[in-house]
Amino acid sequence: MSQKKKIAVAFLFAVPISLAIVSYQHVALNGVKSSTAELGAAANVIQETDEVLALLREAQTNAQAYLASRRGSAEIAAYRDSVSNLHKVLQRIGEQTKDEQSVQASFTNMSDLVAKQIGLLNQAVTSGKGKAALGSRAGAGQLSQDLLSGIVKDRTNINAVQRKRLQGQGEATQRNLHRASMATIFGGGVLIWLIGVAAFLLFHQERTRVWAGVERRVHTKILQILPVGISVATDTGVILYTNPAEESLLGCNSGELLGKDATLLHDLEGPKTEPTVKAILARLDAGEAWAGNLPLRRKDGTTQNIPSWVMNLEFPGKVYRLFVHRSG
Repeated sequence: MSQKKKIAVAFLFAVPISLAIVSYQHVALNGVKSSTAELGAAANVIQETDEVLALLREAQTNAQAYLASRRGSAEIAAYRDSVSNLHKVLQRIGEQTKDEQSVQASFTNMSDLVAKQIGLLNQAVTSGKGKAALGSRAGAGQLSQDLLSGIVKDRTNINAVQRKRLQGQGEATQRNLHRASMATIFGGGVLIWLIGVAAFLLFHQERTRVWAGVERRVHTKILQILPVGISVATDTGVILYTNPAEESLLGCNSGELLGKDATLLHDLEGPKTEPTVKAILARLDAGEAWAGNLPLRRKDGTTQNIPSWVMNLEFPGKVYRLFVHRSG
């Protein structure tokens, strides 16, 4: 197979693999987003079922205060606010659990019991017979306690389902994060290898300085549309090439980096970054590619840790250094 065909094959595989990796990661991250939303919804239901009891007790306290104050306007307003908030909480719980058949019976029963308890409180407030209506007598007190016991039981049933939901969605989140991570590690490795092969073949004829017009435009166009940043530098660190994705990541204009030192690409000065620099050089000296997160230095002085790969492109008489950066 001729070198031209090898370049074409390398690019032919690099582009669809790149798109496949991005699509797979997109699906996995969407799964994480969906699971996170489910986790939040389940946690909200648990919190709001607890709030039902709190508001019910608050309403009873406010009703007693109203009766004790001989129908004070502030006390009756506080009671009505408690009842209004209680209805709103029940409505939110109903909306968040409407698709969960396993909790519908418990939620319906709890709503009915709450309505009965509010009915007793309304009767006491309306009649003004606070002690009898609010449970000072044995019969009325027992009825109210039965209602509260039923509400607690239904709340426990609803929360048990939500805890199972939390566990299931937590496991789903971990699975999707693992898938996204695997796509980055293994898929990224394959992609970088293909890009490395293509770059090696693309720059192998540098000595001629001239490429066939059509072929050169095609190859350059492919490098320009790849959704990863690519820089190629000499072994002494002079930048020879950057694609548009790289220039966008760095916040630079087209061609602005050409001829500049490759050390401008990363914020690797200082003792804290020495282990990373040594690890990169050790991998390159061993003839292997290095992969990990590097602090990319933008033109405005800000830095961002992003997945990166560094490798040498060796061919007779010359060594080039390839940097690949992937945003997000």
